[in-house]
Amino acid sequence: MTRATVAVPDLTPPVWPFAQNVWAGDLLYAPGQVGQNPLTGALVIGGLEAETRQVFENIRRVLVAAGLGLEHVIKTYVFLVDMSDLAAMNAIYGRMFAPRFPARTTAQVPKLPLGARVEIDVIAWRGPE
Repeated sequence: MTRATVAVPDLTPPVWPFAQNVWAGDLLYAPGQVGQNPLTGALVIGGLEAETRQVFENIRRVLVAAGLGLEHVIKTYVFLVDMSDLAAMNAIYGRMFAPRFPARTTAQVPKLPLGARVEIDVIAWRGPE
């Protein structure tokens, strides 16, 4: 199996030791994205909805850099600081993936980077449709 990474010039580079994505064969593993503004590096202002929209914009940038789109996502991991935010996050999430939803895990966590309320990572597949 081949292993490679793809540069994502439209995102703030990670400050910790991890890749912005890793190809393993036909699977792209994209690490968790928070609602970080790629120009400033700061968390976007506007609460959970603004953060969730930015998360998906950041995920889109990672996928595009790898030649993929949201339609290639087969699995997501959603991390919320407060499970009472689930409905609001789901409203945006549902619009991003409808009508073909990926498998998903959702968990509540005590804390996220930058004080974010939501973080999402994805696994995408570039196989045949």
